[in-house]
Amino acid sequence: TIRVGAIVLATGSRPYDASKLAHLGFGSSPDVITSSDLEAMAVKGEIHRPSDRKKAKSVLFIQCAGSRDEAHLPYCSATCCATSLKQAMYIREINPEAEVTIVYRDMRTPGQGEFFYQRAQEDPGIFLTKGVVTGVSATGGKIQVAAKDTLLGPDVKFEADLVVLATGLVP
Repeated sequence: TIRVGAIVLATGSRPYDASKLAHLGFGSSPDVITSSDLEAMAVKGEIHRPSDRKKAKSVLFIQCAGSRDEAHLPYCSATCCATSLKQAMYIREINPEAEVTIVYRDMRTPGQGEFFYQRAQEDPGIFLTKGVVTGVSATGGKIQVAAKDTLLGPDVKFEADLVVLATGLVP
């Protein structure tokens, strides 16, 4: 018998396989990447388009990429929202002129994460909108993203240099 104050069970995880997300543009353009890919760029201190290595001036995040979807991962991974907010701040720090858009179903930042969410909302270069992405296509060097059920009202279309899929985690 060992007397302890706490037990930590760390089972680990891996990102969801983005190749299963062709409906969100993955594989259609090198400029549709995952949040893991963006993290690797941020560590190097530069956020660029993989297609031409030019600085990304507009970046759009698609939340719940493969999560909360019976055809993929039926659950919320509980880390993607905070990760995207953190990465949006990275982008703005590295390139203060960059514009970041986050399209989310529900922004989930429980506990202290709510203060982090509020800080991102205060940045004029970070635009957050509720919506469901209905299409992603690459045209003329830009990525077009269509969404419905937005806070903005009607269906909308966005254009970005770089699209980031906030993929869920698989235990």
